[in-house]
Amino acid sequence: MGKTAKINSHQKGKKAEQRAALFLRLKGYRILKRNFRVPQGEIDLIAFKKETLVFVEVKSRKTLTQGAPLEAVSPHKVRRLSAAAAVYLAGTPAPFTACRFDVVTLGPEANWLGLAKIRHFENAFSVEEYFNV
Repeated sequence: MGKTAKINSHQKGKKAEQRAALFLRLKGYRILKRNFRVPQGEIDLIAFKKETLVFVEVKSRKTLTQGAPLEAVSPHKVRRLSAAAAVYLAGTPAPFTACRFDVVTLGPEANWLGLAKIRHFENAFSVEEYFNV
């Protein structure tokens, strides 16, 4: 009998991002980029729907011992996301009329298939204070 390989947190995160991307595609979003990384921060998914550019943070939890997935989007994380988004926007032509920040969470509850339940929080937070708008 072989040992079952443990999945590290990086692999779990990638799996959650894949499920979130599929979920968003089923809702009509077009995924433009995955794991946009710059020194200022990282954006898990960048999507587009109906002339809106959407920066998506993906959070998953198997249990609530570390808190709910949405609670993991701290003020520090919001600052890093907004800084990374500013870098992306500075280098991207604007075929969109608006942009926003969404959060997609997976778990810890299961859906009727036994998979981690997915929730999509549109316009999850405002970053006006970080962009000095």
